[in-house]
Amino acid sequence: MRSRISIVALFVSAVLLAFYQNAAAHGRTEAGDYELVIGFHNEPAYQGEPNGLDLFVTNLERDERVNGLEDTLRVEIIYGSSKKELQIEPQFGQDGAYTAHVIPTETGDYTWHIFGTIEEMPVDVSMTSSPDTFSSVEPKASVSFPSAEAATGELASQATSAASTARTALVVGGIGVVLGLLGLVFGALGFQAARRQAA
Repeated sequence: MRSRISIVALFVSAVLLAFYQNAAAHGRTEAGDYELVIGFHNEPAYQGEPNGLDLFVTNLERDERVNGLEDTLRVEIIYGSSKKELQIEPQFGQDGAYTAHVIPTETGDYTWHIFGTIEEMPVDVSMTSSPDTFSSVEPKASVSFPSAEAATGELASQATSAASTARTALVVGGIGVVLGLLGLVFGALGFQAARRQAA
């Protein structure tokens, strides 16, 4: 019985530690009487891996999480000059917790832009990944095993190179066919000329 209790206690401790470490990697900002904790749902975040928004909203005056904001808040993810609005939804089993699913396809810094209303109060906040907020997106090569996966840019480069090689082979093949046909034509003309001379 004691061993079972110890196993359960260890499991609960591990879950709480993982939750704390993930939340600690998020950024915090205040909007009026509300605190917003913002980050990636899975941190560290890796290129090409499913991820999403991790958002926790707390009413500081009441010291309680705020539910029901999926219909009043909107969210955009921004990378460089690219931006995309995502569907925000509540996280199952957690008060005041929201997410929006995304697969980051490039490494580097991303920005979460959250806007709309929280309990009728207008909100418009942005937070960019940094050492003081949430993690940047890292290449999968840093954790891939036993061999590193090619990054998106490398795959695009390989595809471009392969397409270029195919085009070159097609051109060379076409030239070869034309030269072959010319050889047949000249050969036939030479054969006819030789027959006329023989006659």
